[in-house]
Amino acid sequence: MKILQTTQYLSAEDAESIIQFLDDIREMLIAHYGEEIRQHHRSRLKLEENGQKNE
Repeated sequence: MKILQTTQYLSAEDAESIIQFLDDIREMLIAHYGEEIRQHHRSRLKLEENGQKNE
């Protein structure tokens, strides 16, 4: 995974643009990978529940 570093100081307009961009990416990812993401999340929850039961 590549990490991108950006400035900490943005105008409100730039910040709003970035938030909209991230929302758009989120919607696209859910549209294409939603079921796979949900399955992964359910599997992770089951593993966490099993780990807590064994403690």
